[in-house]
Amino acid sequence: MKLIFFLLLFSPLNFILLNENLDSCNGIDNYIFGTSKDSFKNMSLEFEEGNSQLYTLNSDAIKISGVQFDFIRITFIKNKLSAISLSTKGDTRAAFFKYLKDKYGAPIKNKNRFEWNGKLVKIVFEFYNNSKDAAVDFYKK
Repeated sequence: MKLIFFLLLFSPLNFILLNENLDSCNGIDNYIFGTSKDSFKNMSLEFEEGNSQLYTLNSDAIKISGVQFDFIRITFIKNKLSAISLSTKGDTRAAFFKYLKDKYGAPIKNKNRFEWNGKLVKIVFEFYNNSKDAAVDFYKK
């Protein structure tokens, strides 16, 4: 039994599916996971419950060449940045997808959803149905 557990834990598939480049980014642009809420300005509180707060940022708070965002939301848990949610705008999802693919390699595909998985960070890129936009979420594991 221990041998089976060991083989599953250290199988080559586990190492192939984890993306080390993703873990080194630890966020996007100036929004780094684990950063204190006090480090950020110009946020509008959308929701608060217990130790969690969801804030909306100006749509130009994150700058990526050729990409426009409809909205940017960031989540704090215990005063530390733990998630970043973005929605592309104006037919720029292809440019953002290319940016992510160039930076982190090929994602795992499941229908209209693409995922990059690291040990510490996960990115989910999902096409909106009947739209040229996409929702993109960065999570700290």
